Amino acid sequence: MYSFAFPFKMATGEGFENLTMLDILPWEDVLNKHVLPCLSIPDLFQLRQVNSQALHLVTSFFNSTFKIDLSPYCSKITPDAFRLILGENEVLNALVLSGCKNWLTDRLLVPVLIRNERLLRLNISNCLHLQSETIQAVAESCHSLTALSLKDCHWLNVPSFLMVAVSCRELEKVDLTSCWEINDECIMSLVVACQKITHLSLAKIYGITNQAIDAVAKGCPRLQYLDVQGCWRVNNSAIRNVGEYCKCLQVIKVSDCRDVTEASLARLRLRGVKVDVPAPVGLNLSRLEHTFGHGELVPPLYLQI
Repeated sequence: MYSFAFPFKMATGEGFENLTMLDILPWEDVLNKHVLPCLSIPDLFQLRQVNSQALHLVTSFFNSTFKIDLSPYCSKITPDAFRLILGENEVLNALVLSGCKNWLTDRLLVPVLIRNERLLRLNISNCLHLQSETIQAVAESCHSLTALSLKDCHWLNVPSFLMVAVSCRELEKVDLTSCWEINDECIMSLVVACQKITHLSLAKIYGITNQAIDAVAKGCPRLQYLDVQGCWRVNNSAIRNVGEYCKCLQVIKVSDCRDVTEASLARLRLRGVKVDVPAPVGLNLSRLEHTFGHGELVPPLYLQI
């Protein structure tokens, strides 16, 4: 149990009176900013049961906190608990709900998104019971969004995502891993509208082709991270364009891309880009750099007789 009681000497000299920490410390400037953020969600729910004053304190914190992360407790949170935590907050800038797949619905989430127009980061990965209403609310209300994670949201459809691409022009980090309905048109619209993108994951979207990756290469000059794992229709031509136009690239993931080979990856390795596919045995990058310099890189030819 929590106890905030301790003796406090009154300035009037009337002696010791049992005041609590909640009576002494400013809630908004001290407790809500520096103390309660150190407590877990279960701890906060225990605290609110101590007395009515603690209840009001925790409620005040939930209504004024800038970040809520429910992912560690995704299997334990109930709809009623969700309403208690987020029912009146209007100042969120980060909301992480990844894995809340068994209970989170549009009916619960949409009002939260509508109230929080200053939201910057939203993660609803693997939330299986959401539908297009949530994405429409994001497009209509969250125009300042900079990071959006929709990994494993198989329900995401093309019209809804196009709304987000056009409306949320501040996006920098987008994770669409395993959003199977996303196509080239979606990605082309995204990179035209959102020119600040630095991180993009299109892994396991089997409809993505070179056309989308070419658009990314030419439309995302700030790109640092690109994940196209399992995009079977992407080949060396698109990856060469990424290397040519994305000068800030630091990481690229191409495993299970059967038509992406060292012919396009070697140049990226020379630049220090981290590639998730190991280099072929015997490939000497230093020798290649010395031999070909900044000209066209010709990959080594391995013959087995």
